[in-house]
Amino acid sequence: MGMTFEITFWALMAVSTAAAAAYGTYFLDRPRTWARALVKTAFMGAMTGAFVVAGAPFPLVLALAASTLGDFFLAFDKAWTLPLGIVSFLLAQLLYFVIFAGLWFFSGDNAPLEPRYALMLAIVVFTIGVLVWLWRDDLRAHPISTAVTVFLLFATGVLLPFFVVITFMPGALSEMFTSLLGAGATPPPATILYAPFAVLAAAIIAKRLRRDLGVTRLGAMLYAGMITAMACMAMWMPWAAWPAIAGALFFVVSDFVLATELFRLPADAPQRRITAPVVWWTYVAAQLLIVWGVVLAVFAS
Repeated sequence: MGMTFEITFWALMAVSTAAAAAYGTYFLDRPRTWARALVKTAFMGAMTGAFVVAGAPFPLVLALAASTLGDFFLAFDKAWTLPLGIVSFLLAQLLYFVIFAGLWFFSGDNAPLEPRYALMLAIVVFTIGVLVWLWRDDLRAHPISTAVTVFLLFATGVLLPFFVVITFMPGALSEMFTSLLGAGATPPPATILYAPFAVLAAAIIAKRLRRDLGVTRLGAMLYAGMITAMACMAMWMPWAAWPAIAGALFFVVSDFVLATELFRLPADAPQRRITAPVVWWTYVAAQLLIVWGVVLAVFAS
């Protein structure tokens, strides 16, 4: 899993940094043109190329590539590109979750526990609070159906990594359970491992009952669950990889401020002069810190 950082890597990272700076200082409040979209996409595109050249693990490269696609789709003000952007970043967060889980599992660095639990609880409480605030109008109009739908879709996003693991690696969760608790431990029955699919089925039913939610809102609530799972998983990274822990927190802030822009602020709201830079620069910090933390963890292992 070794990586090499030679001149081509640093040249591509320089391009990535320049694109991030150009977009954040000049293009951020400009009309949504192709030039603006290309500069925005170049930030993660050049970084993806840099880590391909460095020989980074495939899941990390794929996560960076998915983020590049997400940046491209979200660079346009089109109804059909927004769901594609959400799906792209949903894949990126799922891959980051897998990377963090793998690095945690093989590091053996699980202490101290109290700060990890506190940070995870803070993330979950913050996420639920933001979701309640975002959908407060729906909650007033349909308190029970909206609350159930939001909860089930959020839970589905949180459990999305388990859907993937159970589907493609059915024995992985049992093996992890046994390795954590010892060879003599009894693995959970298959019925418990497949229980998350019941949550998915319930979420689909809830969505059908609330047809007015729409595809974009559906994706946003699933994404909120997934990024929460990613951020909580990051809290279990080796402490030597602290930048990734900080990066995950920046990602949560960036995406929920973006959700505020998308679902609560009018297009001409003066608050966007503040929220737009916050979204971009916390996102840039998140991506840079995550890859830095992963690199530290890889070299420490």
